[in-house]
Amino acid sequence: MRQFHLVMAEKTQTAAFVIDDDLGPPAAFLDAIVDLRVILGAYESSLTPLAQASSEISTVLESALHPYLQRCELVATSLPKLTRCTLLFNCYDIAKVPNLFVVVNQ
Repeated sequence: MRQFHLVMAEKTQTAAFVIDDDLGPPAAFLDAIVDLRVILGAYESSLTPLAQASSEISTVLESALHPYLQRCELVATSLPKLTRCTLLFNCYDIAKVPNLFVVVNQ
């Protein structure tokens, strides 16, 4: 798991967060969400006990989602208020990955 966190930290820092004209989530953020869906799909299909899976998933979210959301927030700070709110809404909306919080909240 340590290697996973190191890889995610490096990937987060090197990802280019470019804002498109449509104010959709940056491509790097969309890629991270795709990766997160794959990771969570693996947990969902594993035979890991629920308590252990919940703990591990919380750790995965800390490494694989939160830094990307923070980068979106950082990029948005330089934008006018309405544009910033639109961009962040789109980022938060796409972060509602189906089944993302199901295991954590059970």
